[in-house]
Amino acid sequence: MKIALGMIVRSLDSDAELMRFINNSEKFGHKIDCVIVAYTRKLDPDVEGRLKKKIPFYAIDINHPQYCHDEFCRLGVSEESTQTLLKCPIDTAQGLVPYGYNRTLVVVEAIIRKMDMLFFVDSDVLPDVLKNTPTGPVTAEVDFFGAHLRHIKSNSITTSEYSGYNILPHASFDGMEALLAGVQKSNMLEYWKSSEIHRCLALQSEKRIIVRSTKVLGGNCAFKLSVFATLPPFFSTYYTCDGMLFLGRGEDTLIGVEIAKAGVACVDIGLNPLHDTYKNFPKEPDLLGDPDVQERLYYACTGWVGRNPFLNYILGNDLNETRAYQRERLILGMAALSKYTSNPKFNSVIKNFDESWGSIGRYMNEHEALLEAWSEFTRKIGLSK
Repeated sequence: MKIALGMIVRSLDSDAELMRFINNSEKFGHKIDCVIVAYTRKLDPDVEGRLKKKIPFYAIDINHPQYCHDEFCRLGVSEESTQTLLKCPIDTAQGLVPYGYNRTLVVVEAIIRKMDMLFFVDSDVLPDVLKNTPTGPVTAEVDFFGAHLRHIKSNSITTSEYSGYNILPHASFDGMEALLAGVQKSNMLEYWKSSEIHRCLALQSEKRIIVRSTKVLGGNCAFKLSVFATLPPFFSTYYTCDGMLFLGRGEDTLIGVEIAKAGVACVDIGLNPLHDTYKNFPKEPDLLGDPDVQERLYYACTGWVGRNPFLNYILGNDLNETRAYQRERLILGMAALSKYTSNPKFNSVIKNFDESWGSIGRYMNEHEALLEAWSEFTRKIGLSK
C-alpha cells in the first residue's frame, strides 16, 4: 500500500511540522511514500530542498497546480471540469483559500500519483498526545501512523479527536446557550458551561475507545483513496462581508454528512494527537484578557455561520425555519459575548450570518458543478465507472 502524507498551509516556510511526522513514521517503522503540500502564499526553496532530501516531496501552488493540469490534459478531462477542480474560485490576494478546495487539490494529486492511502495532518497538530499525571499534563509521542493503519485495514476512513485546548476557550456568561445555538454548535453547551472545571483542555484517555463515527477531523484523518469513487471531494464555502473575504469552516463536517449518507466505514480510533490551537501551548487561552484569543473565536464564529447554510441544505433541514431560529439566537448570544468580553466586534457576526445565508444559491450551484467535475475526473482516471 502506497501512503501519502498531506498538509495544507498558507506558506511553507518551515519543515519542522512535517519533519515531526516524517520522523515519527520512521521511529515506529512505517514507510511514507511521499509528502504532498498545498500552499497559498509562498514556498521557501530551502525548506523544499531539505524535504526532498528526506522524502519524495510534492508542493502544489494552489494558483498554478501545474502537475495536476498536465495530468488532467493527458487524461482528457474537459476544460470545464479542469477549471472547476483546479482553479481557485476566489482572488487569493488575502492569502485565503477555501479549505475544501485546498484539501481536494491534495486528494487529486495523491490519486494522480497512484497513492493508495492519504493521511491529512494540520500544521498545528503533533504526533504526541497530552496525558494527565500527578504533577499535571505532559506530552508523549505516540505511534501516530500505526494507530491509523491498524484500523483502516477493515475500514475506509480513520480519524479521532484532539488533545489540547478547544477552539472554545474557558468562559462563563448567560448567553452561552443562545450563542451556540446561533452558530449551530449546541452539542458543545454542556462542555462549555463546565469549562470552569476542565478549562477546555482535552486529555488523552487512559483507555482508548474505538467506535464507528461519521465525524472526521481534517487535521487528523486517513483515507483509502478508493473511497472517493463513492464520496464527493471536500467542499467548503466562502463569502464577503463589508468588502472582506471570509471562509466557511467545516469541510470535514460536510464530508462527514456524505460519509453517513453513503454508509462508508469510518472509525474513531481513540488516539488524540495534540492540537496546538493557539500556537503557544501550554499557555491557557484567556478570552477576557487576550485580544488574540478573542480574534480567534471571532473568526471561528464567522466560519461557522459561513458553513451552516449549506450544511443545513445537505442535511435536508427547512432552510427558512433554521435561518430564522439561528438568527434570533445569534443576536442574543453575540450581544452577551460582546458584553462579556467588552468587545463590540462580536456583534458584527450577525452581518456575516446574513451575507452567508444570502449566498446559499451560489453555494448550491458551486457544489453541483463540483460533483459533476469530480464524477468526470474519477471516471477518466479509472477510480469509478
